[in-house]
Amino acid sequence: MTTALKARWPPPLWRPVVVYAVVAALWIMLSDVLAAVGVRSVSHFILVEILKGWLFVAATSVLLYALIRRDTSALRRSEALHRASLESMADALFLVDAQGRIVEANQATLKLMGLRADGLPTDICQLLSMLYVRRPDGSPLACSEAPSRRALRGETVREEELLLQRPNGEQLHISVTASPVITGAGRSPDLAVVVVRDVTELKRLERMRDEFLSTAAHELRTPITTIKGYAQLLDRWMPGGHEPREGKAFQILNRQSDRLTQLVQELLEVSRLQLGRLALRRHRFELGTLVKDVFERMRGVSSEHHFVFHQDGAVFVDADPDRIEQVLVNLFDNAIKYSPGGGDIEVSVGVQDAMAVVSVRDHGMGIPRERQGQLFERFYRAHEGLASDRGGMGVGLHLSEQIVQKHGGRIWFESEEGRGSTFSFGLALAQVEQEARP
Repeated sequence: MTTALKARWPPPLWRPVVVYAVVAALWIMLSDVLAAVGVRSVSHFILVEILKGWLFVAATSVLLYALIRRDTSALRRSEALHRASLESMADALFLVDAQGRIVEANQATLKLMGLRADGLPTDICQLLSMLYVRRPDGSPLACSEAPSRRALRGETVREEELLLQRPNGEQLHISVTASPVITGAGRSPDLAVVVVRDVTELKRLERMRDEFLSTAAHELRTPITTIKGYAQLLDRWMPGGHEPREGKAFQILNRQSDRLTQLVQELLEVSRLQLGRLALRRHRFELGTLVKDVFERMRGVSSEHHFVFHQDGAVFVDADPDRIEQVLVNLFDNAIKYSPGGGDIEVSVGVQDAMAVVSVRDHGMGIPRERQGQLFERFYRAHEGLASDRGGMGVGLHLSEQIVQKHGGRIWFESEEGRGSTFSFGLALAQVEQEARP
């Protein structure tokens, strides 16, 4: 508590209680002595004792009134401060009790949801239904999975993105954070604190950015193709050039054109993902055959590495082979790039926990532990600024993760700095394959 708040807070309760006890004790002792000395008549003594009792009751009543008034005033000040704090928040905030009732909400909540004070439902499930709250992909959000309900089960929900629709039909993108309020050890949460932020404008700007990147990538493909085409023509018309350095220049033009084409293609794919335009053409195929094909092609990329392939039986999946090939090329390319000293690159295909799993392992530089948490973020490069930086845009792993997730799978890794990395991804087995296995 700050000094300013302490100054405005009432003094501790024990002080007036101690004062009252001392005064009462002195009153009882001294008044009886004075009455016994000064009053000779029994009838007068009884009247004095009655008067003493009245005075004592009156004094006690005044003190109790003062204490109650003080505490009531402190409670009102605390409530006013609490209410002012809530209303000063730019984000919507409301409290939900253990029965799922909205017990308090600030004005920002009503403004964000487009509701009047008398139009805010008391039941959280009713509110979700009224505002047609759903997930970013448009699927409905069950009341039991609402952030407030999860917080009441003891979970802390951080910045979950959802959609809601105001009564006037306007659709908003929102970010929801919900935390449990627990008043005693071992007890279930009594309340859930829910904070809702409108991120519609942020999403609009992100979409504009992705549209721009997509358009720029499309526009860059034509001049890059032209540059590469003329470089190849020059090399064909004058093989090796008029002198050795011209031949080397032709090779550099070709190589850098290929690299630029790959970067532009990655940028285009990421933009398609963000705009929801990355379609999957799924069909059933044997995963090991695809991995083996990419494996053989990547062997020719580096003569310094020893490639090892292992597969334990046929593994069938229902997936888009072109997209899965992108994932494989990214993982192979990283394994080669981040093990510049050569060594083994081991690839395995098999079944684990009823999933088809592919693993690519290298024995290179590995990933610093403090940089592993953001590895799959878009445009993040784990080795940026280090001597081990190998360039790139930091979209390969992000793109791989999104492709695998769109297939309903998952991707993960294990890495130790200086000892290499193992990247793995898992896909659901094709239905026929699942039934064939015990």
